[in-house]
Amino acid sequence: MLLTIYDKAGTKRADVAVNDSSTQSKEVQGDNVLSLSFSYYAFLPLDVNDYTDYLGERYWLTERYTPKQVSDGEWEYNLKLYGIESLIKRFLVLETTDGDTNPLFTLTATPREHVAMVVKAINNGMGHITDWKTGTVEGTELITIDYEGMYCDEALKAIAEKAGGKV
Repeated sequence: MLLTIYDKAGTKRADVAVNDSSTQSKEVQGDNVLSLSFSYYAFLPLDVNDYTDYLGERYWLTERYTPKQVSDGEWEYNLKLYGIESLIKRFLVLETTDGDTNPLFTLTATPREHVAMVVKAINNGMGHITDWKTGTVEGTELITIDYEGMYCDEALKAIAEKAGGKV
């Protein structure tokens, strides 16, 4: 199978032919990991937030990768790229209304306002993009959540629980 790897700006790095040991592992409320193995006949620099698209989903590299050189002009790659479900586990929800970035705060707001804040944290964590948007959020009652160093995945679960939704 041929996949295209892009840098974080969306510029094509390379088309790679992955071998049969490449896998996708997707868990309900868990990680979504694309493990790729391939050989490439030039050194291919890969960095954080480089990505590929597979079966309609985007997968990102979360750390700089150095391949193993197996011979003159041949490098072996064994990558793990992560879907958005896995990426949001590394982004803290930050209170940014005063220009600071404080991970320790309490917010009383509607579920939609809570979700919008989490979406902003995800976009900022992905390099200050605006790709992710707040969709339909059920519930209009005010809810209070203590964001004491809470990551985005935990925050979304807490919002759903407080708003009476499904996790």
